[in-house]
Amino acid sequence: MRATTFEFILIDDFSMMSVVTAIEPLRVANRILGENRYEWVITHEAGNPPAASNGLSLPGGTYHRETPVPDYTFVCAGMHTNARDPDRLFATLNRRARLGKVIGGVSLAAALLARAGLLTGRRGVIHWEGLPAVIEEFPDIDISAGLFEIDGPIMTSCGGLATLDLFLAILGSLHEDWLVGAVSNQLQISRTRQGTDQQHMGAFRLPVTAPKSMHKAVALIDQTIAEPLSPEALARAIGTSRRTLDRKFRTHTGYPAAEFYLLRRLERARNLLSYSNLPIVEVGLATGFRSASHFTTAFRQAYDITPKVCRQQAVDSIRSARPDPIG
Repeated sequence: MRATTFEFILIDDFSMMSVVTAIEPLRVANRILGENRYEWVITHEAGNPPAASNGLSLPGGTYHRETPVPDYTFVCAGMHTNARDPDRLFATLNRRARLGKVIGGVSLAAALLARAGLLTGRRGVIHWEGLPAVIEEFPDIDISAGLFEIDGPIMTSCGGLATLDLFLAILGSLHEDWLVGAVSNQLQISRTRQGTDQQHMGAFRLPVTAPKSMHKAVALIDQTIAEPLSPEALARAIGTSRRTLDRKFRTHTGYPAAEFYLLRRLERARNLLSYSNLPIVEVGLATGFRSASHFTTAFRQAYDITPKVCRQQAVDSIRSARPDPIG
Protein backbone atom coordinates (compact mmCIF):
# COMPACT_ATOMS: atom_id res chain seq x y z
CA MET A 1 0.00 0.00 0.00
CA ARG A 2 1.34 3.43 -0.98
CA ALA A 3 2.15 5.71 1.94
CA THR A 4 -0.01 8.81 2.50
CA THR A 5 2.24 11.86 2.20
CA PHE A 6 2.18 15.14 4.11
CA GLU A 7 4.12 18.35 3.53
CA PHE A 8 4.41 21.04 6.19
CA ILE A 9 5.38 24.43 4.75
CA LEU A 10 6.82 26.59 7.53
CA ILE A 11 6.26 30.34 7.58
CA ASP A 12 8.60 32.66 9.51
CA ASP A 13 7.82 32.63 13.24
CA PHE A 14 5.73 29.45 12.89
CA SER A 15 4.34 27.68 15.93
CA MET A 16 6.60 24.75 16.82
CA MET A 17 3.87 23.10 18.90
CA SER A 18 1.46 23.11 15.97
CA VAL A 19 3.98 21.29 13.77
CA VAL A 20 4.98 18.75 16.41
CA THR A 21 1.37 17.94 17.34
CA ALA A 22 0.66 17.28 13.67
CA ILE A 23 3.58 14.92 13.13
CA GLU A 24 3.45 12.92 16.37
CA PRO A 25 0.10 11.19 15.68
CA LEU A 26 1.45 10.11 12.28
CA ARG A 27 4.64 8.77 13.84
CA VAL A 28 2.75 6.85 16.52
CA ALA A 29 0.30 5.46 13.94
CA ASN A 30 3.22 4.10 11.91
CA ARG A 31 4.62 2.45 15.01
CA ILE A 32 1.30 0.83 15.91
CA LEU A 33 0.62 -0.32 12.35
CA GLY A 34 4.14 -1.69 12.04
CA GLU A 35 4.82 0.02 8.73
CA ASN A 36 5.45 3.50 7.33
CA ARG A 37 1.88 4.16 6.30
CA TYR A 38 2.47 7.91 6.67
CA GLU A 39 5.39 9.95 5.41
CA TRP A 40 6.06 13.63 5.90
CA VAL A 41 8.49 16.32 4.85
CA ILE A 42 9.30 19.74 6.30
CA THR A 43 9.77 22.57 3.79
CA HIS A 44 9.90 26.35 3.79
CA GLU A 45 9.96 29.30 1.43
CA ALA A 46 13.05 30.28 -0.55
CA GLY A 47 15.90 31.60 1.56
CA ASN A 48 17.25 30.56 4.91
CA PRO A 49 15.18 28.15 7.03
CA PRO A 50 12.68 30.04 9.21
CA ALA A 51 12.89 30.11 12.97
CA ALA A 52 9.87 29.17 15.04
CA SER A 53 8.38 31.65 17.47
CA ASN A 54 10.43 29.93 20.21
CA GLY A 55 13.67 30.58 18.30
CA LEU A 56 14.25 26.96 17.25
CA SER A 57 14.22 25.66 13.70
CA LEU A 58 13.50 22.40 11.89
CA PRO A 59 15.62 20.96 9.08
CA GLY A 60 14.01 20.98 5.65
CA GLY A 61 14.37 22.18 2.10
CA THR A 62 12.52 24.67 -0.05
CA TYR A 63 9.11 23.57 -1.28
CA HIS A 64 8.67 22.98 -5.02
CA ARG A 65 5.77 23.26 -7.39
CA GLU A 66 6.86 20.16 -9.27
CA THR A 67 5.52 16.67 -8.73
CA PRO A 68 5.29 14.45 -6.84
CA VAL A 69 2.60 16.47 -5.10
CA PRO A 70 1.89 15.37 -1.50
CA ASP A 71 -1.56 14.15 -0.54
CA TYR A 72 -1.79 16.78 2.20
CA THR A 73 -0.14 20.21 2.23
CA PHE A 74 -0.30 22.14 5.51
CA VAL A 75 0.87 25.74 5.82
CA CYS A 76 2.16 26.37 9.33
CA ALA A 77 2.13 29.95 10.62
CA GLY A 78 2.45 31.34 14.11
CA MET A 79 3.12 34.90 15.18
CA HIS A 80 2.06 36.53 11.91
CA THR A 81 0.72 35.82 8.42
CA ASN A 82 3.36 37.40 6.17
CA ALA A 83 4.70 35.02 3.55
CA ARG A 84 8.07 35.86 1.95
CA ASP A 85 6.68 35.29 -1.55
CA PRO A 86 2.88 35.17 -1.27
CA ASP A 87 2.25 34.94 -5.03
CA ARG A 88 4.42 31.84 -5.36
CA LEU A 89 2.94 30.25 -2.25
CA PHE A 90 -0.66 30.92 -3.31
CA ALA A 91 -0.02 29.62 -6.85
CA THR A 92 1.46 26.41 -5.44
CA LEU A 93 -1.45 25.86 -3.06
CA ASN A 94 -4.04 26.47 -5.76
CA ARG A 95 -2.27 24.14 -8.18
CA ARG A 96 -2.30 21.37 -5.60
CA ALA A 97 -5.96 22.05 -4.81
CA ARG A 98 -6.83 21.77 -8.51
CA LEU A 99 -5.13 18.38 -8.53
CA GLY A 100 -7.55 17.25 -5.82
CA LYS A 101 -5.10 17.32 -2.93
CA VAL A 102 -5.92 18.38 0.62
CA ILE A 103 -4.79 21.88 1.63
CA GLY A 104 -4.58 22.86 5.28
CA GLY A 105 -3.48 25.64 7.58
CA VAL A 106 -2.64 25.64 11.29
CA SER A 107 -2.67 28.49 13.81
CA LEU A 108 -2.83 31.77 11.84
CA ALA A 109 -2.30 30.12 8.45
CA ALA A 110 -6.03 30.22 7.68
CA ALA A 111 -5.43 33.87 6.76
CA LEU A 112 -2.97 32.75 4.08
CA LEU A 113 -5.47 30.23 2.74
CA ALA A 114 -8.09 32.97 2.62
CA ARG A 115 -5.74 35.25 0.66
CA ALA A 116 -5.09 32.39 -1.74
CA GLY A 117 -8.86 32.16 -2.34
CA LEU A 118 -9.06 28.67 -0.88
CA LEU A 119 -11.55 29.51 1.87
CA THR A 120 -14.10 31.12 -0.43
CA GLY A 121 -17.32 29.17 0.11
CA ARG A 122 -15.63 27.06 2.79
CA ARG A 123 -15.62 27.04 6.57
CA GLY A 124 -12.40 27.55 8.50
CA VAL A 125 -10.95 28.31 11.91
CA ILE A 126 -8.03 30.42 13.09
CA HIS A 127 -6.35 31.09 16.43
CA TRP A 128 -8.45 33.53 18.44
CA GLU A 129 -5.71 36.19 18.33
CA GLY A 130 -6.03 36.41 14.56
CA LEU A 131 -9.82 36.05 14.40
CA PRO A 132 -10.73 39.78 14.51
CA ALA A 133 -8.19 40.66 11.83
CA VAL A 134 -9.38 37.92 9.47
CA ILE A 135 -13.01 38.90 9.97
CA GLU A 136 -12.11 42.49 9.12
CA GLU A 137 -10.10 41.45 6.03
CA PHE A 138 -12.55 38.78 4.82
CA PRO A 139 -16.03 39.65 6.13
CA ASP A 140 -17.72 37.18 3.75
CA ILE A 141 -15.68 34.13 4.73
CA ASP A 142 -17.08 31.73 7.31
CA ILE A 143 -14.43 31.73 10.06
CA SER A 144 -15.41 30.30 13.44
CA ALA A 145 -13.87 30.10 16.89
CA GLY A 146 -13.83 26.29 16.87
CA LEU A 147 -10.77 24.11 17.38
CA PHE A 148 -10.53 22.74 13.84
CA GLU A 149 -12.56 22.46 10.68
CA ILE A 150 -12.65 19.86 7.93
CA ASP A 151 -14.59 21.20 4.97
CA GLY A 152 -13.97 18.80 2.12
CA PRO A 153 -10.36 19.15 0.92
CA ILE A 154 -9.71 22.23 3.09
CA MET A 155 -8.63 21.68 6.69
CA THR A 156 -7.78 24.29 9.30
CA SER A 157 -6.75 24.20 12.94
CA CYS A 158 -6.51 27.03 15.46
CA GLY A 159 -3.07 25.70 16.41
CA GLY A 160 -1.47 24.30 19.53
CA LEU A 161 -3.06 21.12 20.84
CA ALA A 162 -6.03 21.60 18.51
CA THR A 163 -3.75 20.47 15.69
CA LEU A 164 -3.38 17.15 17.51
CA ASP A 165 -7.18 16.87 17.58
CA LEU A 166 -7.34 17.60 13.85
CA PHE A 167 -4.77 14.95 12.99
CA LEU A 168 -6.53 12.37 15.14
CA ALA A 169 -9.65 13.18 13.12
CA ILE A 170 -7.65 12.68 9.92
CA LEU A 171 -6.46 9.28 11.17
CA GLY A 172 -10.06 8.45 12.04
CA SER A 173 -11.17 9.22 8.49
CA LEU A 174 -8.45 6.96 7.04
CA HIS A 175 -8.71 4.06 9.53
CA GLU A 176 -11.07 2.42 11.96
CA ASP A 177 -11.67 4.01 15.37
CA TRP A 178 -9.40 1.52 17.08
CA LEU A 179 -6.31 3.21 15.66
CA VAL A 180 -7.37 6.63 16.96
CA GLY A 181 -7.91 5.06 20.36
CA ALA A 182 -4.53 3.36 20.27
CA VAL A 183 -2.72 6.55 19.23
CA SER A 184 -4.57 8.52 21.93
CA ASN A 185 -3.57 5.98 24.57
CA GLN A 186 0.06 6.12 23.45
CA LEU A 187 0.05 9.94 23.67
CA GLN A 188 -1.77 9.91 27.04
CA ILE A 189 -4.86 11.68 25.68
CA SER A 190 -7.89 11.00 27.83
CA ARG A 191 -10.44 12.76 25.61
CA THR A 192 -10.37 13.60 21.92
CA ARG A 193 -12.00 16.95 21.21
CA GLN A 194 -14.32 17.75 18.33
CA GLY A 195 -13.77 20.55 15.86
CA THR A 196 -16.88 22.31 17.13
CA ASP A 197 -15.45 22.60 20.66
CA GLN A 198 -14.71 26.25 21.31
CA GLN A 199 -11.30 27.84 21.77
CA HIS A 200 -10.35 29.49 25.06
CA MET A 201 -10.35 33.02 23.71
CA GLY A 202 -8.12 35.43 25.52
CA ALA A 203 -7.34 36.45 29.06
CA PHE A 204 -10.75 38.00 29.69
CA ARG A 205 -12.98 35.01 29.15
CA LEU A 206 -15.77 33.30 31.03
CA PRO A 207 -15.42 30.00 32.92
CA VAL A 208 -17.35 27.11 31.40
CA THR A 209 -19.14 26.63 34.73
CA ALA A 210 -20.68 30.12 34.66
CA PRO A 211 -24.51 30.37 34.38
CA LYS A 212 -26.11 30.42 30.93
CA SER A 213 -27.15 34.05 31.45
CA MET A 214 -23.47 34.98 31.79
CA HIS A 215 -22.55 33.17 28.58
CA LYS A 216 -25.40 35.00 26.87
CA ALA A 217 -24.06 38.32 28.22
CA VAL A 218 -20.51 37.67 26.99
CA ALA A 219 -21.79 36.56 23.58
CA LEU A 220 -23.69 39.85 23.38
CA ILE A 221 -20.57 41.77 24.42
CA ASP A 222 -18.59 40.16 21.61
CA GLN A 223 -21.35 40.99 19.11
CA THR A 224 -21.40 44.66 20.11
CA ILE A 225 -17.69 45.48 20.38
CA ALA A 226 -17.98 48.27 17.78
CA GLU A 227 -21.17 49.70 19.30
CA PRO A 228 -20.93 48.97 23.04
CA LEU A 229 -24.08 48.76 25.11
CA SER A 230 -24.44 50.53 28.42
CA PRO A 231 -24.32 48.23 31.46
CA GLU A 232 -28.04 48.90 31.97
CA ALA A 233 -28.86 47.93 28.38
CA LEU A 234 -26.74 44.81 28.67
CA ALA A 235 -28.55 43.82 31.87
CA ARG A 236 -31.96 44.37 30.26
CA ALA A 237 -30.95 42.31 27.23
CA ILE A 238 -30.31 39.23 29.37
CA GLY A 239 -33.28 39.87 31.67
CA THR A 240 -31.60 40.96 34.88
CA SER A 241 -30.70 44.10 36.84
CA ARG A 242 -27.49 46.09 36.64
CA ARG A 243 -26.70 45.21 40.24
CA THR A 244 -27.20 41.46 39.67
CA LEU A 245 -25.21 41.64 36.45
CA ASP A 246 -22.23 43.24 38.23
CA ARG A 247 -22.43 40.71 41.06
CA LYS A 248 -22.36 37.78 38.63
CA PHE A 249 -19.50 39.25 36.62
CA ARG A 250 -17.45 39.85 39.77
CA THR A 251 -18.12 36.29 40.92
CA HIS A 252 -17.18 34.58 37.63
CA THR A 253 -14.58 36.94 36.12
CA GLY A 254 -13.28 39.12 38.94
CA TYR A 255 -14.46 42.29 37.16
CA PRO A 256 -17.67 44.33 37.17
CA ALA A 257 -19.56 44.10 33.88
CA ALA A 258 -18.45 47.48 32.50
CA GLU A 259 -14.76 46.78 33.19
CA PHE A 260 -14.97 43.30 31.67
CA TYR A 261 -16.64 44.83 28.60
CA LEU A 262 -13.86 47.42 28.26
CA LEU A 263 -11.10 44.83 28.65
CA ARG A 264 -12.72 42.62 25.97
CA ARG A 265 -12.76 45.62 23.62
CA LEU A 266 -9.15 46.48 24.34
CA GLU A 267 -8.05 42.88 23.83
CA ARG A 268 -9.80 42.94 20.44
CA ALA A 269 -8.02 46.22 19.64
CA ARG A 270 -4.62 44.77 20.56
CA ASN A 271 -5.23 41.79 18.27
CA LEU A 272 -6.22 44.08 15.40
CA LEU A 273 -3.13 46.21 15.93
CA SER A 274 -0.92 43.12 15.93
CA TYR A 275 -2.49 41.04 13.15
CA SER A 276 -4.23 43.43 10.76
CA ASN A 277 -3.28 46.38 8.55
CA LEU A 278 -6.18 48.53 9.70
CA PRO A 279 -5.13 52.14 10.45
CA ILE A 280 -4.97 52.82 14.17
CA VAL A 281 -7.92 55.22 14.06
CA GLU A 282 -10.04 52.50 12.39
CA VAL A 283 -8.98 49.99 15.04
CA GLY A 284 -10.30 52.40 17.65
CA LEU A 285 -13.61 52.79 15.80
CA ALA A 286 -13.91 49.03 15.29
CA THR A 287 -13.67 48.51 19.05
CA GLY A 288 -16.13 51.19 20.09
CA PHE A 289 -13.87 54.21 20.76
CA ARG A 290 -15.22 57.38 19.18
CA SER A 291 -12.14 59.49 19.85
CA ALA A 292 -8.45 58.75 19.35
CA SER A 293 -7.56 60.27 22.71
CA HIS A 294 -10.02 58.05 24.59
CA PHE A 295 -8.69 54.99 22.77
CA THR A 296 -5.07 55.86 23.49
CA THR A 297 -5.73 56.59 27.16
CA ALA A 298 -7.69 53.38 27.76
CA PHE A 299 -5.15 51.27 25.85
CA ARG A 300 -2.20 52.73 27.77
CA GLN A 301 -3.92 52.11 31.10
CA ALA A 302 -4.52 48.45 30.18
CA TYR A 303 -1.19 47.60 28.51
CA ASP A 304 1.22 50.36 29.56
CA ILE A 305 1.95 51.22 25.91
CA THR A 306 0.11 53.27 23.31
CA PRO A 307 -1.66 51.77 20.28
CA LYS A 308 1.04 53.29 18.07
CA VAL A 309 3.81 51.53 20.00
CA CYS A 310 1.85 48.25 19.93
CA ARG A 311 1.54 48.44 16.14
CA GLN A 312 5.25 49.29 15.77
CA GLN A 313 6.24 46.36 17.97
CA ALA A 314 4.23 44.04 15.73
CA VAL A 315 5.91 45.47 12.62
CA ASP A 316 9.37 45.16 14.19
CA SER A 317 8.66 41.56 15.18
CA ILE A 318 7.79 40.64 11.60
CA ARG A 319 10.91 42.33 10.23
CA SER A 320 13.22 40.68 12.75
CA ALA A 321 11.73 37.25 12.09
CA ARG A 322 12.40 37.40 8.35
CA PRO A 323 15.93 36.07 7.61
CA ASP A 324 18.04 37.38 4.76
CA PRO A 325 17.62 35.39 1.56
CA ILE A 326 20.43 33.22 0.31
CA GLY A 327 22.65 34.81 -2.34
